[in-house]
Amino acid sequence: MTVRAIIETPQGSQNKYEFDGRTGRIRLDRILSEAIRYPANYGFVPETWGKDNAPLDILVYGSTAIYPGVEVTARVVGVLLMQDEYGPDAKLISMVDGDPRMSHISTLDGLGRRRLEELRRFFQEYNAVEGVGAALGHYQNASVAERLVKEALHRWHALQRDRVPQN
Repeated sequence: MTVRAIIETPQGSQNKYEFDGRTGRIRLDRILSEAIRYPANYGFVPETWGKDNAPLDILVYGSTAIYPGVEVTARVVGVLLMQDEYGPDAKLISMVDGDPRMSHISTLDGLGRRRLEELRRFFQEYNAVEGVGAALGHYQNASVAERLVKEALHRWHALQRDRVPQN
């Protein structure tokens, strides 16, 4: 499955950027501890609404860092399930679609044990430093991720229907 992703934070960055839906701009949210860097490009899937009352989060592995605000077609290979103070917080895991260095990766196993462990450590350290009580769950395959995306798309469309004034 491929999705559109808007990148907020480039891989390797210590700066955490966030899209501000009110202004339509990317803003610097915070600077992470010097020991923590984003292991992949990080952003969100537009027109989705997760159970944490925000668009679905997505990590997009690529051979290069991608600038904040850039839209990317991402090939979803799995998801890391988490729980934080806002509820379930799924982190979709994907590859830049069309990146020849990532074209051979079609499953979580294709990322390799080392990258998957690095990703878990990133979220453990990130949440600990930020003082966020988060519980990391398990990795799930692409079919679980696809189901979560479809549910989030449905939730977003339902919210849009509810916002339309009824005559």
